[in-house]
Amino acid sequence: MTIDTAPVVAPDRVPGPVPAGQEADPGPGVGAGEPAAVLTDLKGLEPAELDALVVGMGQEPFRARQLQRWIYARGESDLAAMTDLAAGFRRQLGQVAYVSRLPLLATRVSATGTVAKFVFALAGGERIEAVYIADAGRRTACLSSQAGCPLACRFCATGRLGFRRNLTAAEIIDQLLQVGAWAAARGQRLSNVVMMGMGEPLLNYEPVLRAIRLMRLELGPAIGGRKITVSTAGYVPGIRRLAAEPLNVGLAISLHATTDEVRRQLMPIARGFTIAELLAAAREYFDRRGRRVTFEYVLLGGVNDADDDARRLAALTADLPCKLNLIPYNELGQDSPYRRPDPGRIDAFRRLLEAHSIHAVTVRDSQGQDIDAACGQLAGADPSLPHPSGGASGGVRGSV
Repeated sequence: MTIDTAPVVAPDRVPGPVPAGQEADPGPGVGAGEPAAVLTDLKGLEPAELDALVVGMGQEPFRARQLQRWIYARGESDLAAMTDLAAGFRRQLGQVAYVSRLPLLATRVSATGTVAKFVFALAGGERIEAVYIADAGRRTACLSSQAGCPLACRFCATGRLGFRRNLTAAEIIDQLLQVGAWAAARGQRLSNVVMMGMGEPLLNYEPVLRAIRLMRLELGPAIGGRKITVSTAGYVPGIRRLAAEPLNVGLAISLHATTDEVRRQLMPIARGFTIAELLAAAREYFDRRGRRVTFEYVLLGGVNDADDDARRLAALTADLPCKLNLIPYNELGQDSPYRRPDPGRIDAFRRLLEAHSIHAVTVRDSQGQDIDAACGQLAGADPSLPHPSGGASGGVRGSV
């Protein structure tokens, strides 16, 4: 059993970055020269791990279920507020554990009121973003799995950032809890989760899978596997690994081209995996999990939106149970070489694809462009925000 830990300096404080040139205060009771205590972050622990921790402290197992409800159902991060726990147990717990919470730097709501973007700070100064989307009866949280992204897709703002670090399971699930609390305060309840924010989920596999298991907890967010979708740029080993998991989650694969040559130009990951290999992995996922894969296809004007592309896309996916989701490109600015096709071209591509494909074809009505929260626009940076270290924020905009 593995339990994530994070160094903190005082039992009753959530850890934060220590300013350069200063040593962390070891907290009361720690003498000079003695190491500061390392506390266990309860957020990110699964039920069996909470059980082991609680029983190891001499408490009854039902205390673990109480903790689980406070952390994952109520979103509480203050041990002192968990009032159905005995005061003595709370003090004892505070000596060995804490509940982390990501600092929320900003919340921006779109003009339509149907999309909100949340900018969170990570220890060390990095930033990540999550998005709330209200659409067609669904209330969806789009979550990040990495700060930055190592895959460098040419059309994606997150890809321009480069890779900063993987997120922990606690950092992933906390995005969901905070977005869910924001929605609940407005009379809404999250119904769906998509791992389509910053980063490549399948390159941060274990923390992402742990976070998904936590999302499904009945004494927690209680979001079923069929309401959770993992999106990948096409990391074939990760797709095959996910196919073996009994989580019943959906899978969305970013295809974005109908020839290997064009795909390699757009997505460096395509240099390692051909379209044929990607389709074979998608077939394996369907065969093992019984769920149709969704192929995402961003439409880039003059690059991959020709009539021949529509015909090839239909032919490539003809024998594979799937859905096809077209995403008109959300432009990133004048420094990007790509442009969104005009509405007539988008409609013509859709109609031609529908005429040649047996599969459901949808066109994503990207929302939140006015707050840089649409597909491909997340980058964890808002020029209006001060940088956590005191400097200016950097900022391209980046990826859902």
